[in-house]
Amino acid sequence: MQSPASQPSCPKAWVCLHMIPALMAVGYPWYLAMFYQFRLSERIAEALLSLGLVFAVPGSAFVSLYALGRTPSMRSEGVVLRRVAYLAFVSPSLFVIVGVFLYLMKIDGKDVQVWVGFWLAILCAALLVLLGRRGPIAPAPSPVHMKAVRVMHGIAALVILLVFLVAHLVNHTFGMLGADAHREVMLVLRSVYRSPLVEPVLLTLLFFQIISGLVLVESKIRSRQGILDVLQTASGAYLAVFIASHINAVFVLARYFGTETDYTWATALPKGLLADPWNVRLIPHYVLGVWLVLAHIACGLRVVLVAHRVKRCRASAVCWALIVASTLWAAVIVAGAVGVRI
Repeated sequence: MQSPASQPSCPKAWVCLHMIPALMAVGYPWYLAMFYQFRLSERIAEALLSLGLVFAVPGSAFVSLYALGRTPSMRSEGVVLRRVAYLAFVSPSLFVIVGVFLYLMKIDGKDVQVWVGFWLAILCAALLVLLGRRGPIAPAPSPVHMKAVRVMHGIAALVILLVFLVAHLVNHTFGMLGADAHREVMLVLRSVYRSPLVEPVLLTLLFFQIISGLVLVESKIRSRQGILDVLQTASGAYLAVFIASHINAVFVLARYFGTETDYTWATALPKGLLADPWNVRLIPHYVLGVWLVLAHIACGLRVVLVAHRVKRCRASAVCWALIVASTLWAAVIVAGAVGVRI
């Protein structure tokens, strides 16, 4: 039997296959632009195909992460490819935050150039690392060493969930009744989570979640993972960027300039998200953001259940049931955001 050091390096075809999500991510702005143009000209089939390409970027990244997570013996090449796949998975929120930063810097019309430049740099860096560092890797950190981070991450998540997130998502559910109904609920809820005592604590916890979440993702990047494990880490990576983007948009882009951050602002009313070439990028950003935050909670609950000696198969069944329910809830919220009314 070969020692890890003497094992052959990964085949080039295997490496190239797992670079597909990053290569697809380069074209992400064009897929969005095609969706907008086809939808504007009412070419529904082409618009749906373009939208499929938009979601194929994080979709292909997830498939890559799952395949890499099933690798029996993780090598340094696999770790590099996993990191690149995580970046591709967060593309919808990453493209939003790039656009907002460029807007704040008063750099107009350069979103695509910056995006392509960013991904070409990532691809070049990944290829250089892959060429220069091959072979076995150090084992993943002991779960015991990460226990304190996981516990604090979970406690902070529970506080955010009870104080803000459930109320925030319920508020957005009212979007299907219209902006006025959403605003009435929002004003009541804001008296709690925007109070001078609660809001600073809430923001601190959100920043802690971003940092601790990235630490936890990195700690698992060398480990074997099943599909629910991949969903938990991938959704955690996505939410780190999504939350950062959301905070930046609310506190810098909007509040600093005196803009009311209500449903009209969030969904670009009266034109709507579908009727503007810039705002159309918010659709996949919201779709995945809402669904993944709920799926992430479900996956986190599964870990808690297993830790409390619930059978793994039963904990997974509970997790899948919550993911199905989350999908339905997210669909209602996103439908309201794109203009569906009842």
